[in-house]
Amino acid sequence: MTDKEHQLQVACVRWFKLQYPKSIIYAVPNGGARNVIVAAKLKAEGVLAGVPDLFVAEAQNGFHGLYIEMKVKPNRLSNHQKRIIPILQDKGYYVSVCYTLEEFIDAIRTYFSTAPFS
Repeated sequence: MTDKEHQLQVACVRWFKLQYPKSIIYAVPNGGARNVIVAAKLKAEGVLAGVPDLFVAEAQNGFHGLYIEMKVKPNRLSNHQKRIIPILQDKGYYVSVCYTLEEFIDAIRTYFSTAPFS
């Protein structure tokens, strides 16, 4: 995760916690440079490349929860992310990729107001 992505994600999580204080949002710490030993330990513990950065643990309108992948331009989805996101969607999760705080806010509001599996 770049420093810009870090700053964006922090702003998004802060906004969410203020707007939805009774809901749970948490980070999935998949990214970042790690040495070989730490990477092997994390993989053995179940860390899976491609899982989005954030998860909102609240079933809503027929979805089991919301995954959000945070990006800043010009960054794009990795091949792992391109493979994992459709799998999560097929399993009943809402997934959004956000490049700005505004896109994050829109994704959250859409998730909490969307019709089942639309």
